[in-house]
Amino acid sequence: MTHAAQADTIKIRGTVERIFHSLPNFSAGAFRTSEGDIVQFVGNLNAEEHAPLVLTGFWSNHPKYGRQFKVTGMTYDKDLDAEGLAKYLAHSPAVKGIGEVKARLIAARFAHNFRHFLEHEAAEIAKTAKVPVSVIEALREHWFENEEMNHLKAELAAYDLTKHQIEKVVEKLGVNALGILRDNPYCMIRHIDGLGFARVDRIAQKMGVAKDDHRRIEAGILHCVDEALENGDCWIEYEDLLDAANRALAMDNLDSKDMIESALDGLLDQEKLVCVPTDSSRFLVAKPEIRRMEEDISKALLCATRLNPCFPDYDRDDIREEACELTPGINDEQLDAVANACRHTISLVVGGAGVGKTFTIRAIARMFAARGLDVALAAPTGKAAKRMHESCGREAYTIHRLLGYNGKRFRKGPDDLITEHALVIDESSMIDTPLAWHLFRAVDFGRTCVVLVGDHNQLPPVGPGNPLRDLINTRIVPTTILANVQRHAGPLKENSCAILRGEVRSDSPKDERGRRAWYLVDHLTEPLRVQMVIQRLYEEVLFDKLGFHLLRDVQLLTPTRKGTLGTRELNILLQRVIQKKFWNLDVLPVEPNRRPSFYVNDKVIQTRNDYDLGVMNGTIGIVRETRRDGSLVVEFDGSRVMTHASNHLELAYALTFHRAQGSEFDCSILVVHKAHSFMHHRNLFYTGVTRARKSAIILGDRWGITNCAKRVQVDNRKTFLPFLLASTKAEPVELDNVLVEAEI
Repeated sequence: MTHAAQADTIKIRGTVERIFHSLPNFSAGAFRTSEGDIVQFVGNLNAEEHAPLVLTGFWSNHPKYGRQFKVTGMTYDKDLDAEGLAKYLAHSPAVKGIGEVKARLIAARFAHNFRHFLEHEAAEIAKTAKVPVSVIEALREHWFENEEMNHLKAELAAYDLTKHQIEKVVEKLGVNALGILRDNPYCMIRHIDGLGFARVDRIAQKMGVAKDDHRRIEAGILHCVDEALENGDCWIEYEDLLDAANRALAMDNLDSKDMIESALDGLLDQEKLVCVPTDSSRFLVAKPEIRRMEEDISKALLCATRLNPCFPDYDRDDIREEACELTPGINDEQLDAVANACRHTISLVVGGAGVGKTFTIRAIARMFAARGLDVALAAPTGKAAKRMHESCGREAYTIHRLLGYNGKRFRKGPDDLITEHALVIDESSMIDTPLAWHLFRAVDFGRTCVVLVGDHNQLPPVGPGNPLRDLINTRIVPTTILANVQRHAGPLKENSCAILRGEVRSDSPKDERGRRAWYLVDHLTEPLRVQMVIQRLYEEVLFDKLGFHLLRDVQLLTPTRKGTLGTRELNILLQRVIQKKFWNLDVLPVEPNRRPSFYVNDKVIQTRNDYDLGVMNGTIGIVRETRRDGSLVVEFDGSRVMTHASNHLELAYALTFHRAQGSEFDCSILVVHKAHSFMHHRNLFYTGVTRARKSAIILGDRWGITNCAKRVQVDNRKTFLPFLLASTKAEPVELDNVLVEAEI
């Protein structure tokens, strides 16, 4: 806001006449002032129709919408005029038994002192409106409860919380929320999604919390541990934690590090954190639950290193012979994987693109089925589970569904074990430590064997830990590495595996439809040039010349969310292009730092599990209807659900590489540009190109593309499993170059 605008800040009273557009922290609509004028308003609030408000802000002129009242603050109006009171009584869903006529009778007589009459002379109001006294008593209860809540919300709004966040605070903490927050504002980090330490710290300092306050120091330490978890680590070294907290808290005290160490020791005494010593005199700090999970996983693995009771009389030669009969064309590596699955209670099958992992899963399932044994197939994502179902011809589940997760707890566990004789998990590289813990504690290894199948060259899990990598490195379980790319794999798989050798191949030949499996465009040195090429692809090439459906078949991938080539800017670009191309809709410009609006036919993605709607994180859908109250009707996998734009939805024309893990698309377009060089490494590149089923299009500059393929990033996630399994550890497998010698 400019200084001139701040000088002209004013307040207007009235009621919300109509909402044009609504998001969790943004509303635009029409406002009827107490003088009877209709004005347009816009701002960081989530207003409801007919709500009586006092808006603080300033007047501005929008180039398209004209004169608007820019809202900078909002409170609920306790002193309503007759018109406002009548509308409130007639239209508020919480007020029962009072319609338009009776509301106007009450307003005409009592508007000048409604609160007094409601509190002391409810019978008089009932007599005037000709309603039972019980109706007015219910109204009185609602009014004063609402008045208290409105006061609380107004107080919280002063700390720059959005309406959605305020409602979450009230929902979690109740009417005493303000007192609780004044006692310790940092508790909001636990209760409110999207509020991290930095944001809450600003609020806390507005509340008067000093920089060296013990509550702030403890919150800063926990924030640094949480940050390590978000980066995939299960622990952080004691000294590193002190340094990280010192930087985050920036207390400017000479003894700040001593104060932080004292607070850290207090958190350890309270068992909010644990400290684990190692043989090398290092001290590892972690959340207690993460430490316990890895301990339980290691115990389960050590118990599982035995022969499979389902095949007690079979030796490896018997298994290989039967597998050859059941699955013609199986090769020696794949036979080894089948033999391990049949002979051991837990085994791994790992390999890159085109080496026949899916074929091996089918062979394992057939071996068990031939003996009348039950097999369960599962994967971390719905897309991956669907692919297993299509390729194996039997039902496959997400791991969460297999374990009976209902949004709050997992039904399957030690008291309700998985009953199948074999459990085959695909895309195991995506399994983090918490999910592995829930999985293994639901398995009785005396009855059920587990086969983990994955591509160790993919990106690590989004969550903390990397169980697949730890299992391979410790060699605690039998492992088969499929290294030979199949002759029929085709140029897409071959070129994808070439990236693992640091080689980026040029365009592949055209097929009979005029498509290539592999496109390389490496002369786009400027980010805006990349945007221009993407726009041209979507406007003129992908659908018109190559026949790809732009919503169903094509996915644009980029390493990051921010910047010219991040998902935010690219989603805004593609939304405008696609809406205009197919539906001749001119999308409104998106203001800086605002979320783009959703329109009918937009491609969207769910970013959190919603078990009430039955929509899982990572599910892509199409908007089928938008409603005035901000809710949407979205079609996910053929089923339509009604949700709100704020319920963890984002545009999905462009996704990050991490977000696309576990999914496949007919055509994947990868942005690999020097602008993102700080994020580039070989496994990121490989993960992106292996999302393509038919065509991969690589856009960027030669240096950025070459550097991305050549840069090897060794997975160095800090986990407890290697220490816990150290007593049984054999020589580690060299994974990073395992496919270099693959015969393509």
